[in-house]
Amino acid sequence: MYIDYSTWETFDYTLGSLQLDTNNPRINYDGKSLNQTQIMEYLIANEKVYELAKKISEEGYFIGEDPIICIENNKKVVLEGNRRTAALKLLQDPKKYLSTAKANVLLKNIVANNFQVDRKLKCHIAPNRILANPIIYSRHRGDALEKWRTGNQYAFVANMYYKDGLSIEDICEILYETSSKIRDYLKAYNLFREAQQYHLQQTGEFIDISKFDITNLERFYKFEDARKFLGIDFNNLNGGLQILIEKPEFEKRLDYMFNEILNSKAFSREFNNEEDKQAYVKKLEEVPLFNFNAEINSEVIESSFTSERQNLEDAKNKVTQRKKPRKHLQISNVIIPRDYYITFNSDKLDLLFEELKHLPIERYYSFAILIRTYLEQVLYFYIEKNGLSEKMNGKFSEKKKQENYNKVKSLINYIKVNYNVEKEIPEADLLKILRFDGVKDYSNSTLGVMLDFIINSELKEIINDQNKLKNTKDYIENVKNGLDLAVHNINYRIDVNVNRRAWSGLEPLFYGLSEKINKS
Repeated sequence: MYIDYSTWETFDYTLGSLQLDTNNPRINYDGKSLNQTQIMEYLIANEKVYELAKKISEEGYFIGEDPIICIENNKKVVLEGNRRTAALKLLQDPKKYLSTAKANVLLKNIVANNFQVDRKLKCHIAPNRILANPIIYSRHRGDALEKWRTGNQYAFVANMYYKDGLSIEDICEILYETSSKIRDYLKAYNLFREAQQYHLQQTGEFIDISKFDITNLERFYKFEDARKFLGIDFNNLNGGLQILIEKPEFEKRLDYMFNEILNSKAFSREFNNEEDKQAYVKKLEEVPLFNFNAEINSEVIESSFTSERQNLEDAKNKVTQRKKPRKHLQISNVIIPRDYYITFNSDKLDLLFEELKHLPIERYYSFAILIRTYLEQVLYFYIEKNGLSEKMNGKFSEKKKQENYNKVKSLINYIKVNYNVEKEIPEADLLKILRFDGVKDYSNSTLGVMLDFIINSELKEIINDQNKLKNTKDYIENVKNGLDLAVHNINYRIDVNVNRRAWSGLEPLFYGLSEKINKS
Protein backbone atom coordinates (compact mmCIF):
# COMPACT_ATOMS: atom_id res chain seq x y z
CA MET A 1 0.00 0.00 0.00
CA TYR A 2 1.62 3.26 -1.12
CA ILE A 3 1.30 6.22 1.26
CA ASP A 4 2.56 9.72 0.44
CA TYR A 5 4.08 10.61 3.80
CA SER A 6 5.40 13.92 2.44
CA THR A 7 1.85 15.31 2.64
CA TRP A 8 1.69 14.82 6.42
CA GLU A 9 1.76 18.07 8.34
CA THR A 10 4.15 18.78 11.22
CA PHE A 11 3.41 21.03 14.17
CA ASP A 12 5.02 21.95 17.48
CA TYR A 13 2.78 20.98 20.43
CA THR A 14 3.24 21.53 24.15
CA LEU A 15 3.80 18.32 26.10
CA GLY A 16 0.69 19.01 28.16
CA SER A 17 -1.50 18.91 25.04
CA LEU A 18 -0.24 15.45 23.96
CA GLN A 19 -2.15 12.38 25.14
CA LEU A 20 -0.39 9.03 25.57
CA ASP A 21 -2.17 6.31 23.59
CA THR A 22 -4.50 4.03 25.55
CA ASN A 23 -4.26 1.57 22.62
CA ASN A 24 -0.47 1.44 22.75
CA PRO A 25 0.50 -2.26 22.23
CA ARG A 26 2.92 -1.95 25.15
CA ILE A 27 -0.11 -1.40 27.42
CA ASN A 28 -2.17 -4.48 26.77
CA TYR A 29 -4.81 -3.88 29.42
CA ASP A 30 -7.73 -4.77 27.21
CA GLY A 31 -10.97 -4.33 29.12
CA LYS A 32 -9.38 -1.88 31.56
CA SER A 33 -9.37 1.80 30.80
CA LEU A 34 -6.18 3.51 31.99
CA ASN A 35 -6.01 7.26 32.50
CA GLN A 36 -2.94 9.31 31.58
CA THR A 37 -1.37 9.05 35.05
CA GLN A 38 -1.80 5.26 35.08
CA ILE A 39 -0.23 4.98 31.61
CA MET A 40 2.75 7.04 32.81
CA GLU A 41 3.13 4.80 35.87
CA TYR A 42 2.90 1.66 33.72
CA LEU A 43 5.53 2.86 31.23
CA ILE A 44 7.90 3.92 34.02
CA ALA A 45 7.50 0.56 35.77
CA ASN A 46 7.68 -1.66 32.68
CA GLU A 47 9.24 0.18 29.73
CA LYS A 48 12.38 1.88 31.11
CA VAL A 49 10.97 5.39 30.82
CA TYR A 50 12.98 6.62 33.83
CA GLU A 51 16.19 5.34 32.19
CA LEU A 52 15.25 7.09 28.94
CA ALA A 53 14.44 10.35 30.80
CA LYS A 54 17.83 10.14 32.55
CA LYS A 55 19.59 9.61 29.22
CA ILE A 56 17.75 12.56 27.63
CA SER A 57 18.56 14.83 30.59
CA GLU A 58 22.24 13.85 30.34
CA GLU A 59 22.72 13.78 26.55
CA GLY A 60 19.88 15.90 25.20
CA TYR A 61 16.81 15.06 23.14
CA PHE A 62 18.00 13.75 19.78
CA ILE A 63 16.50 15.38 16.70
CA GLY A 64 14.90 13.10 14.14
CA GLU A 65 12.89 11.22 16.77
CA ASP A 66 9.69 13.19 16.34
CA PRO A 67 6.49 11.50 17.56
CA ILE A 68 3.68 10.60 15.19
CA ILE A 69 0.27 11.69 16.39
CA CYS A 70 -3.28 11.72 15.12
CA ILE A 71 -6.23 13.80 16.25
CA GLU A 72 -9.06 11.73 17.76
CA ASN A 73 -12.05 13.29 19.52
CA ASN A 74 -10.22 16.63 19.47
CA LYS A 75 -7.26 15.12 21.37
CA LYS A 76 -3.69 14.88 20.09
CA VAL A 77 -2.96 11.17 20.60
CA VAL A 78 0.65 9.94 20.38
CA LEU A 79 0.65 6.86 18.14
CA GLU A 80 4.42 6.46 17.81
CA GLY A 81 6.86 7.81 20.39
CA ASN A 82 4.94 7.12 23.61
CA ARG A 83 8.12 6.25 25.56
CA ARG A 84 9.92 9.40 24.46
CA THR A 85 6.90 11.59 25.10
CA ALA A 86 6.41 9.97 28.52
CA ALA A 87 10.10 10.54 29.33
CA LEU A 88 9.77 14.25 28.52
CA LYS A 89 6.56 14.47 30.58
CA LEU A 90 8.42 12.78 33.45
CA LEU A 91 11.16 15.42 33.27
CA GLN A 92 8.50 18.10 33.76
CA ASP A 93 7.46 16.67 37.16
CA PRO A 94 9.82 13.91 38.38
CA LYS A 95 8.56 13.99 41.99
CA LYS A 96 5.03 13.11 40.90
CA TYR A 97 6.06 9.68 39.66
CA LEU A 98 9.43 8.76 41.18
CA SER A 99 11.09 8.11 44.51
CA THR A 100 12.94 11.08 45.97
CA ALA A 101 16.32 9.61 45.04
CA LYS A 102 15.45 9.04 41.38
CA ALA A 103 13.61 12.36 41.09
CA ASN A 104 16.67 14.18 42.44
CA VAL A 105 18.90 12.55 39.81
CA LEU A 106 16.71 13.99 37.05
CA LEU A 107 16.35 17.39 38.74
CA LYS A 108 20.14 17.62 39.15
CA ASN A 109 20.64 16.88 35.43
CA ILE A 110 17.96 19.39 34.45
CA VAL A 111 19.68 22.16 36.42
CA ALA A 112 23.23 21.19 35.40
CA ASN A 113 22.40 21.06 31.69
CA ASN A 114 19.80 23.85 31.70
CA PHE A 115 17.39 21.34 30.14
CA GLN A 116 14.19 23.01 28.93
CA VAL A 117 11.33 21.02 30.47
CA ASP A 118 8.47 23.21 29.17
CA ARG A 119 9.45 22.56 25.57
CA LYS A 120 7.23 22.11 22.57
CA LEU A 121 7.59 18.87 20.69
CA LYS A 122 7.64 18.70 16.91
CA CYS A 123 5.08 16.07 15.83
CA HIS A 124 4.13 14.50 12.50
CA ILE A 125 0.34 14.47 12.17
CA ALA A 126 -1.00 11.27 10.60
CA PRO A 127 -4.36 11.68 8.82
CA ASN A 128 -5.66 8.77 10.93
CA ARG A 129 -4.47 5.81 12.99
CA ILE A 130 -4.68 3.29 10.13
CA LEU A 131 -2.19 5.13 7.94
CA ALA A 132 0.35 5.39 10.78
CA ASN A 133 0.35 1.63 11.43
CA PRO A 134 2.94 0.64 8.75
CA ILE A 135 5.56 2.97 10.28
CA ILE A 136 4.83 1.87 13.86
CA TYR A 137 4.89 -1.83 12.97
CA SER A 138 8.12 -1.71 10.96
CA ARG A 139 9.96 0.42 13.52
CA HIS A 140 9.23 -1.80 16.48
CA ARG A 141 10.06 -5.07 14.76
CA GLY A 142 13.63 -3.93 14.26
CA ASP A 143 16.37 -2.62 16.51
CA ALA A 144 16.14 1.10 15.76
CA LEU A 145 13.72 1.60 18.67
CA GLU A 146 12.81 -0.36 21.78
CA LYS A 147 11.67 -3.62 20.22
CA TRP A 148 8.21 -4.94 20.98
CA ARG A 149 7.87 -8.24 22.76
CA THR A 150 6.22 -10.92 20.64
CA GLY A 151 2.90 -10.57 22.47
CA ASN A 152 2.82 -6.81 21.80
CA GLN A 153 3.30 -7.49 18.11
CA TYR A 154 0.42 -9.98 18.03
CA ALA A 155 -1.83 -7.61 19.99
CA PHE A 156 -1.06 -4.81 17.50
CA VAL A 157 -2.20 -6.98 14.57
CA ALA A 158 -5.24 -8.25 16.49
CA ASN A 159 -6.30 -4.65 17.23
CA MET A 160 -6.19 -3.85 13.54
CA TYR A 161 -8.40 -6.85 12.80
CA TYR A 162 -10.87 -6.71 15.69
CA LYS A 163 -10.91 -3.05 16.74
CA ASP A 164 -10.14 -1.22 13.51
CA GLY A 165 -12.26 -3.70 11.57
CA LEU A 166 -9.76 -4.35 8.77
CA SER A 167 -9.74 -7.60 6.84
CA ILE A 168 -6.70 -9.90 6.78
CA GLU A 169 -6.03 -8.81 3.20
CA ASP A 170 -6.11 -5.15 4.30
CA ILE A 171 -3.62 -5.84 7.09
CA CYS A 172 -1.29 -7.69 4.73
CA GLU A 173 -1.38 -4.70 2.40
CA ILE A 174 -0.64 -2.23 5.19
CA LEU A 175 2.09 -4.22 7.00
CA TYR A 176 3.63 -5.99 4.00
CA GLU A 177 3.11 -9.38 5.66
CA THR A 178 1.83 -12.69 4.31
CA SER A 179 -1.73 -13.76 5.08
CA SER A 180 -0.49 -16.99 6.70
CA LYS A 181 1.63 -15.02 9.17
CA ILE A 182 -1.27 -12.67 10.04
CA ARG A 183 -3.56 -15.67 10.61
CA ASP A 184 -0.89 -17.24 12.86
CA TYR A 185 -0.79 -14.03 14.91
CA LEU A 186 -4.58 -14.07 15.27
CA LYS A 187 -4.65 -17.76 16.27
CA ALA A 188 -2.09 -17.23 19.01
CA TYR A 189 -3.81 -14.06 20.21
CA ASN A 190 -7.26 -15.68 20.31
CA LEU A 191 -6.07 -18.68 22.33
CA PHE A 192 -4.12 -16.43 24.69
CA ARG A 193 -7.12 -14.12 25.19
CA GLU A 194 -9.36 -17.08 26.02
CA ALA A 195 -6.85 -18.29 28.63
CA GLN A 196 -6.18 -14.78 29.93
CA GLN A 197 -9.88 -14.03 30.53
CA TYR A 198 -10.56 -17.37 32.24
CA HIS A 199 -7.46 -16.94 34.45
CA LEU A 200 -8.62 -13.42 35.39
CA GLN A 201 -12.10 -14.71 36.21
CA GLN A 202 -10.74 -17.49 38.43
CA THR A 203 -7.89 -15.66 40.21
CA GLY A 204 -8.46 -11.92 39.75
CA GLU A 205 -4.93 -11.73 38.27
CA PHE A 206 -4.53 -9.99 34.90
CA ILE A 207 -1.68 -11.48 32.85
CA ASP A 208 -0.20 -8.91 30.49
CA ILE A 209 0.44 -10.41 27.05
CA SER A 210 3.92 -8.85 27.00
CA LYS A 211 4.84 -10.76 30.19
CA PHE A 212 3.67 -14.13 28.83
CA ASP A 213 5.79 -16.40 26.64
CA ILE A 214 3.29 -16.63 23.83
CA THR A 215 5.77 -18.47 21.58
CA ASN A 216 5.57 -21.45 23.95
CA LEU A 217 1.78 -21.38 23.67
CA GLU A 218 2.16 -21.38 19.88
CA ARG A 219 4.62 -24.26 19.98
CA PHE A 220 2.10 -26.25 22.03
CA TYR A 221 -1.07 -25.70 19.99
CA LYS A 222 0.68 -26.19 16.65
CA PHE A 223 1.29 -29.82 17.64
CA GLU A 224 -1.76 -31.81 16.48
CA ASP A 225 -1.95 -34.09 19.55
CA ALA A 226 -1.82 -30.99 21.77
CA ARG A 227 -4.78 -29.44 19.90
CA LYS A 228 -6.70 -32.69 20.40
CA PHE A 229 -5.90 -32.55 24.11
CA LEU A 230 -7.22 -28.97 24.34
CA GLY A 231 -10.23 -29.87 22.21
CA ILE A 232 -9.68 -27.05 19.74
CA ASP A 233 -9.14 -26.19 16.13
CA PHE A 234 -8.89 -22.92 14.22
CA ASN A 235 -10.80 -21.28 11.40
CA ASN A 236 -8.12 -21.13 8.73
CA LEU A 237 -9.81 -18.17 7.03
CA ASN A 238 -9.66 -15.75 9.97
CA GLY A 239 -7.70 -17.42 12.80
CA GLY A 240 -10.81 -17.76 14.96
CA LEU A 241 -10.58 -20.24 17.82
CA GLN A 242 -12.98 -23.21 17.52
CA ILE A 243 -13.90 -25.10 20.71
CA LEU A 244 -14.77 -28.71 19.96
CA ILE A 245 -15.55 -30.05 23.45
CA GLU A 246 -17.71 -28.97 26.37
CA LYS A 247 -16.72 -25.43 27.41
CA PRO A 248 -16.04 -26.19 31.12
CA GLU A 249 -13.72 -29.08 30.23
CA PHE A 250 -11.97 -26.98 27.59
CA GLU A 251 -11.42 -24.14 30.10
CA LYS A 252 -10.03 -26.58 32.65
CA ARG A 253 -7.47 -27.98 30.20
CA LEU A 254 -6.53 -24.57 28.78
CA ASP A 255 -6.08 -23.04 32.22
CA TYR A 256 -3.84 -25.96 33.24
CA MET A 257 -1.59 -25.39 30.21
CA PHE A 258 -1.67 -21.62 30.68
CA ASN A 259 -0.30 -22.03 34.20
CA GLU A 260 2.24 -24.62 33.06
CA ILE A 261 3.68 -22.17 30.53
CA LEU A 262 3.36 -19.28 32.96
CA ASN A 263 5.24 -20.99 35.78
CA SER A 264 7.63 -23.41 34.05
CA LYS A 265 11.02 -22.09 33.05
CA ALA A 266 11.88 -25.36 31.31
CA PHE A 267 8.78 -25.72 29.11
CA SER A 268 10.62 -25.05 25.85
CA ARG A 269 13.12 -27.81 26.67
CA GLU A 270 10.40 -30.27 27.76
CA PHE A 271 8.32 -29.61 24.64
CA ASN A 272 11.08 -29.61 22.07
CA ASN A 273 11.40 -32.38 19.47
CA GLU A 274 8.68 -34.73 18.21
CA GLU A 275 9.44 -37.41 20.79
CA ASP A 276 9.37 -34.90 23.67
CA LYS A 277 6.06 -33.49 22.49
CA GLN A 278 4.37 -36.89 22.31
CA ALA A 279 5.65 -37.78 25.79
CA TYR A 280 4.47 -34.45 27.20
CA VAL A 281 0.92 -34.83 25.84
CA LYS A 282 0.78 -38.45 27.02
CA LYS A 283 1.70 -37.27 30.52
CA LEU A 284 -1.13 -34.71 30.34
CA GLU A 285 -3.60 -37.46 29.50
CA GLU A 286 -2.76 -39.15 32.80
CA VAL A 287 -3.69 -36.09 34.90
CA PRO A 288 -6.79 -37.11 36.96
CA LEU A 289 -8.15 -33.57 36.80
CA PHE A 290 -9.41 -34.05 33.25
CA ASN A 291 -12.46 -35.86 31.91
CA PHE A 292 -11.56 -37.45 28.58
CA ASN A 293 -15.11 -38.70 28.18
CA ALA A 294 -16.34 -35.13 27.76
CA GLU A 295 -18.91 -34.80 25.01
CA ILE A 296 -17.95 -33.45 21.64
CA ASN A 297 -19.93 -30.30 20.74
CA SER A 298 -22.63 -31.00 18.18
CA GLU A 299 -21.86 -27.58 16.68
CA VAL A 300 -18.48 -25.89 16.56
CA ILE A 301 -18.28 -22.96 19.00
CA GLU A 302 -16.13 -20.22 17.53
CA SER A 303 -14.63 -17.94 20.16
CA SER A 304 -13.75 -14.65 18.49
CA PHE A 305 -14.05 -10.97 19.19
CA THR A 306 -16.41 -9.77 16.49
CA SER A 307 -16.41 -6.30 15.05
CA GLU A 308 -18.06 -4.66 12.07
CA ARG A 309 -15.58 -4.61 9.23
CA GLN A 310 -14.85 -1.44 7.37
CA ASN A 311 -13.41 -0.99 3.92
CA LEU A 312 -9.72 -0.14 3.87
CA GLU A 313 -10.17 2.68 1.39
CA ASP A 314 -12.89 4.19 3.58
CA ALA A 315 -10.55 4.00 6.58
CA LYS A 316 -7.72 5.62 4.63
CA ASN A 317 -9.97 8.47 3.53
CA LYS A 318 -11.15 9.36 7.04
CA VAL A 319 -8.93 12.30 7.90
CA THR A 320 -8.92 14.48 11.00
CA GLN A 321 -6.78 17.55 10.52
CA ARG A 322 -5.26 19.96 12.96
CA LYS A 323 -7.51 22.88 13.78
CA LYS A 324 -5.60 25.97 12.74
CA PRO A 325 -6.19 29.12 14.81
CA ARG A 326 -7.23 32.28 13.02
CA LYS A 327 -4.09 34.27 12.38
CA HIS A 328 -5.57 37.61 13.39
CA LEU A 329 -6.50 36.36 16.87
CA GLN A 330 -3.94 36.59 19.67
CA ILE A 331 -4.99 33.56 21.70
CA SER A 332 -1.61 32.21 22.84
CA ASN A 333 -1.73 34.29 26.03
CA VAL A 334 -4.99 32.85 27.34
CA ILE A 335 -6.30 29.47 28.49
CA ILE A 336 -9.67 29.70 26.73
CA PRO A 337 -9.57 30.72 23.05
CA ARG A 338 -11.02 34.16 22.49
CA ASP A 339 -13.25 32.85 19.70
CA TYR A 340 -14.83 30.20 21.94
CA TYR A 341 -18.35 31.01 23.17
CA ILE A 342 -20.72 29.50 25.71
CA THR A 343 -23.96 31.16 26.74
CA PHE A 344 -26.56 30.35 29.38
CA ASN A 345 -28.76 33.40 28.63
CA SER A 346 -27.89 34.64 32.10
CA ASP A 347 -26.28 38.08 32.37
CA LYS A 348 -24.18 37.10 35.38
CA LEU A 349 -22.99 33.75 34.02
CA ASP A 350 -22.22 35.11 30.57
CA LEU A 351 -20.30 38.04 32.05
CA LEU A 352 -18.39 35.68 34.34
CA PHE A 353 -17.38 33.59 31.34
CA GLU A 354 -16.21 36.62 29.39
CA GLU A 355 -14.03 37.71 32.32
CA LEU A 356 -12.68 34.16 32.68
CA LYS A 357 -11.90 33.99 28.97
CA HIS A 358 -9.94 37.24 28.98
CA LEU A 359 -7.75 36.46 31.98
CA PRO A 360 -4.08 36.41 30.87
CA ILE A 361 -2.40 33.02 31.11
CA GLU A 362 -0.10 34.13 33.94
CA ARG A 363 -3.04 34.95 36.26
CA TYR A 364 -2.87 31.41 37.65
CA TYR A 365 -4.73 31.89 40.90
CA SER A 366 -7.34 34.29 39.51
CA PHE A 367 -8.22 31.79 36.78
CA ALA A 368 -8.45 28.82 39.20
CA ILE A 369 -10.69 30.67 41.66
CA LEU A 370 -12.90 32.17 38.94
CA ILE A 371 -13.42 28.88 37.05
CA ARG A 372 -14.42 27.18 40.32
CA THR A 373 -16.92 29.98 40.99
CA TYR A 374 -18.22 29.70 37.43
CA LEU A 375 -18.61 25.92 37.79
CA GLU A 376 -20.57 26.27 41.05
CA GLN A 377 -22.91 28.95 39.68
CA VAL A 378 -23.47 27.13 36.36
CA LEU A 379 -24.49 23.94 38.22
CA TYR A 380 -26.81 25.88 40.54
CA PHE A 381 -28.38 27.71 37.57
CA TYR A 382 -28.90 24.45 35.65
CA ILE A 383 -30.46 22.67 38.64
CA GLU A 384 -32.80 25.58 39.41
CA LYS A 385 -33.71 26.19 35.75
CA ASN A 386 -34.69 22.53 35.28
CA GLY A 387 -36.54 22.21 38.59
CA LEU A 388 -34.15 19.56 39.89
CA SER A 389 -33.61 20.92 43.41
CA GLU A 390 -36.20 18.67 44.99
CA LYS A 391 -34.84 15.60 43.22
CA MET A 392 -31.26 16.45 44.23
CA ASN A 393 -32.16 17.28 47.83
CA GLY A 394 -34.22 14.09 48.07
CA LYS A 395 -31.30 11.97 46.94
CA PHE A 396 -28.90 13.78 49.26
CA SER A 397 -31.35 13.72 52.18
CA GLU A 398 -31.95 9.98 51.81
CA LYS A 399 -28.23 9.39 51.66
CA LYS A 400 -27.69 11.41 54.86
CA LYS A 401 -30.55 9.63 56.62
CA GLN A 402 -29.04 6.25 55.78
CA GLU A 403 -25.62 7.41 56.98
CA ASN A 404 -27.14 8.67 60.26
CA TYR A 405 -29.09 5.44 60.71
CA ASN A 406 -25.88 3.40 60.20
CA LYS A 407 -24.09 5.57 62.78
CA VAL A 408 -26.85 4.96 65.35
CA LYS A 409 -26.75 1.20 64.72
CA SER A 410 -22.97 1.22 65.25
CA LEU A 411 -23.39 3.24 68.45
CA ILE A 412 -26.01 0.83 69.85
CA ASN A 413 -23.80 -2.14 69.04
CA TYR A 414 -20.83 -0.44 70.72
CA ILE A 415 -22.84 0.29 73.91
CA LYS A 416 -24.20 -3.28 74.14
CA VAL A 417 -20.83 -4.93 73.60
CA ASN A 418 -18.70 -2.69 75.80
CA TYR A 419 -21.16 -2.02 78.64
CA ASN A 420 -22.98 -5.38 78.73
CA VAL A 421 -26.36 -3.78 78.07
CA GLU A 422 -28.99 -6.42 77.32
CA LYS A 423 -32.01 -4.16 77.20
CA GLU A 424 -33.07 -2.99 73.76
CA ILE A 425 -32.09 0.60 72.97
CA PRO A 426 -34.71 2.33 70.77
CA GLU A 427 -33.09 3.60 67.58
CA ALA A 428 -35.70 6.35 67.25
CA ASP A 429 -34.77 7.79 70.66
CA LEU A 430 -31.09 7.98 69.76
CA LEU A 431 -31.87 9.55 66.38
CA LYS A 432 -33.88 12.21 68.21
CA ILE A 433 -31.24 12.85 70.90
CA LEU A 434 -28.52 13.20 68.28
CA ARG A 435 -30.81 15.39 66.14
CA PHE A 436 -30.52 12.96 63.26
CA ASP A 437 -34.27 12.72 62.70
CA GLY A 438 -35.06 16.24 61.53
CA VAL A 439 -35.75 17.27 57.93
CA LYS A 440 -32.96 19.58 56.89
CA ASP A 441 -32.96 22.12 54.11
CA TYR A 442 -30.25 21.42 51.56
CA SER A 443 -31.28 24.19 49.18
CA ASN A 444 -27.89 25.92 49.64
CA SER A 445 -26.06 22.86 48.38
CA THR A 446 -22.29 22.73 48.19
CA LEU A 447 -20.38 22.34 44.96
CA GLY A 448 -19.59 18.73 45.90
CA VAL A 449 -23.27 17.84 46.37
CA MET A 450 -24.31 19.47 43.09
CA LEU A 451 -21.44 17.90 41.18
CA ASP A 452 -22.19 14.46 42.59
CA PHE A 453 -25.84 14.81 41.60
CA ILE A 454 -25.03 15.98 38.06
CA ILE A 455 -22.47 13.20 37.47
CA ASN A 456 -24.73 10.41 38.75
CA SER A 457 -28.14 11.62 37.54
CA GLU A 458 -27.74 14.00 34.62
CA LEU A 459 -24.41 13.58 32.84
CA LYS A 460 -25.64 10.90 30.39
CA GLU A 461 -28.34 13.32 29.21
CA ILE A 462 -25.92 16.24 29.01
CA ILE A 463 -23.06 14.58 27.09
CA ASN A 464 -24.11 12.21 24.30
CA ASP A 465 -20.64 11.32 23.03
CA GLN A 466 -19.62 8.18 24.98
CA ASN A 467 -15.88 8.92 24.80
CA LYS A 468 -16.38 12.46 26.05
CA LEU A 469 -18.75 11.20 28.74
CA LYS A 470 -16.20 8.75 30.11
CA ASN A 471 -13.31 11.23 29.91
CA THR A 472 -15.37 13.93 31.62
CA LYS A 473 -16.30 11.55 34.46
CA ASP A 474 -12.63 10.59 34.88
CA TYR A 475 -11.34 14.17 34.92
CA ILE A 476 -14.07 16.07 36.71
CA GLU A 477 -13.51 14.84 40.26
CA ASN A 478 -9.74 15.47 40.07
CA VAL A 479 -10.32 18.91 38.61
CA LYS A 480 -12.83 19.77 41.36
CA ASN A 481 -10.43 18.62 44.10
CA GLY A 482 -7.64 20.69 42.61
CA LEU A 483 -9.83 23.80 42.41
CA ASP A 484 -10.98 23.27 46.01
CA LEU A 485 -7.35 23.19 47.11
CA ALA A 486 -6.67 26.37 45.15
CA VAL A 487 -9.42 28.14 47.11
CA HIS A 488 -9.01 26.59 50.57
CA ASN A 489 -5.36 25.54 50.93
CA ILE A 490 -2.78 28.30 51.29
CA ASN A 491 0.10 25.94 50.46
CA TYR A 492 -1.39 24.54 47.23
CA ARG A 493 0.46 25.84 44.17
CA ILE A 494 -1.23 26.61 40.87
CA ASP A 495 0.48 26.81 37.50
CA VAL A 496 -0.60 27.10 33.89
CA ASN A 497 -0.79 23.32 33.41
CA VAL A 498 -3.22 22.95 36.32
CA ASN A 499 -5.48 25.56 34.73
CA ARG A 500 -5.24 24.02 31.29
CA ARG A 501 -6.22 20.63 32.70
CA ALA A 502 -9.10 22.26 34.57
CA TRP A 503 -10.47 23.89 31.41
CA SER A 504 -9.88 20.77 29.29
CA GLY A 505 -11.69 18.58 31.83
CA LEU A 506 -14.64 20.92 32.45
CA GLU A 507 -15.25 22.27 28.92
CA PRO A 508 -17.41 19.30 27.76
CA LEU A 509 -19.56 19.70 30.90
CA PHE A 510 -20.02 23.46 30.40
CA TYR A 511 -20.81 22.96 26.72
CA GLY A 512 -23.31 20.16 27.42
CA LEU A 513 -25.09 22.15 30.15
CA SER A 514 -25.32 25.18 27.86
CA GLU A 515 -26.74 23.10 24.98
CA LYS A 516 -29.30 21.45 27.27
CA ILE A 517 -30.50 24.75 28.74
CA ASN A 518 -30.71 26.53 25.40
CA LYS A 519 -32.82 23.71 23.94
CA SER A 520 -35.29 23.72 26.82
